[in-house]
Amino acid sequence: MGTPTSHKFSVAPMMEWTDRHERYFLRQISRRALLYTEMVTAEAVIHGDRERLLGFSASEHPIALQLGGADPGRMALAAEVGQEYGYDEVNINVGCPSDRVRRRLCPGHGAGN
Repeated sequence: MGTPTSHKFSVAPMMEWTDRHERYFLRQISRRALLYTEMVTAEAVIHGDRERLLGFSASEHPIALQLGGADPGRMALAAEVGQEYGYDEVNINVGCPSDRVRRRLCPGHGAGN
């Protein structure tokens, strides 16, 4: 990851919305906005199809990977994978208003509350 920079404008991560097609479209509107991925769970990064989950075009920079999860060790591993993919920033989801997200991240524990 590069040197942290201050972005005056960013597009928040939105489930089932900020996929690579949407980010490409948004990049056409602004070359400087920080774009976020959809929230991706650490478990998905570790065990899933990384290219499908983490792949992005060089034209999307600056881009941040947003991770969600409940296990600090797995979150750290997923962040390292994100760094290897070349994300400019790794963002940790520490709270989400979506019941669906909270249930998926940490069933029975209310992650993100």
